Amino acid sequence: MAKLSIIIPFVNEYPQVAFTVQSVLNEVKNLDAEVVVINNFCEEVTKQAPTEIFCPLCMQTFRQQRTQDNGGTLLQKIAEDKDMPKLKYLEYKEKLSHWNAKNYGVQHSTGDTLLFLDAHVVPSPGIIKAQFEYYTTHYSELNGTLHLPLAYLLAPEKRALIYRLDVNPEKGFYHYQFSGYKRADKPYRVPCMSTCGMMMSRELYNLIGGWPKALGIYGGGENFVNFVLAILGKEKWIMPGDLLWHYADKRGYNWNYDDFICNRTIAVYLAAGEEAAHRFVKNCQGNQAILEQIWQKAINSTREHKKLIESKQQLAISAWLEKMKKDGLWDGKLSDKQWVS
Repeated sequence: MAKLSIIIPFVNEYPQVAFTVQSVLNEVKNLDAEVVVINNFCEEVTKQAPTEIFCPLCMQTFRQQRTQDNGGTLLQKIAEDKDMPKLKYLEYKEKLSHWNAKNYGVQHSTGDTLLFLDAHVVPSPGIIKAQFEYYTTHYSELNGTLHLPLAYLLAPEKRALIYRLDVNPEKGFYHYQFSGYKRADKPYRVPCMSTCGMMMSRELYNLIGGWPKALGIYGGGENFVNFVLAILGKEKWIMPGDLLWHYADKRGYNWNYDDFICNRTIAVYLAAGEEAAHRFVKNCQGNQAILEQIWQKAINSTREHKKLIESKQQLAISAWLEKMKKDGLWDGKLSDKQWVS
């Protein structure tokens, strides 16, 4: 029998993370499953955006470092309760990275099937069970990942979302945009989709080598998964039915532009090669000398990961795009964007 491990990284997202974990625990109480939460609060967070506080008594302004909210303490205490065996609490402090926190969670999980969720979501009742049962029953024929359709919290259901391609190979640009979710009676293929709500086997996770260790805070991780899976000959599918609801609010940490560009450059390099990654940074906004350094860093830090992917590659990214066009999953229109946050 298959076991499900649900991986949820978080940083200063209290109380949203509490509602997310409770709703997910409700969904898996009758499944062979574990919910693995990874607190990614680390020294890097404390150094971000210190708050300035004015003291009217001494008439001076003091800088206060960012501190950890109550989410980690709460979840750690709950996970230690012997009556809560499905919840596992971890801390990843090496660096601030949504993607590496997920890797850490996978490394300390035991399921053969993985579901990745953000810490600010509420699943519709029954969708995780339905997704898990369908994925494990139809794993061979799916030959890839199965994703839940998304919607913003309290938005009308008709505004549910999936991804569509937004690419321009001439600029080294491999990305995605939101598109409307089409209801269906059975799963349907898409060229790309969010990794929040993504179910994949541990076998598939190992095939792509997990997320690159060089990835930083924000961005690039979804580009990596979508386009590397593509060149490995794997598919992405939308699970029909109800929605995974997202709460859009400010996070308790910051991302930065250089880190974001480096993450995206890594993804382009691993999926499309060194020259494509160079075209990408050439078309980014910013100081070109710094962008060149970012390109070199991205390449040098992931060469071994690139070798792993190349050893399993089934087709070039250009051939995959032609396949998507032929299959009616991409209209062939090239993006005119320079970069997308």
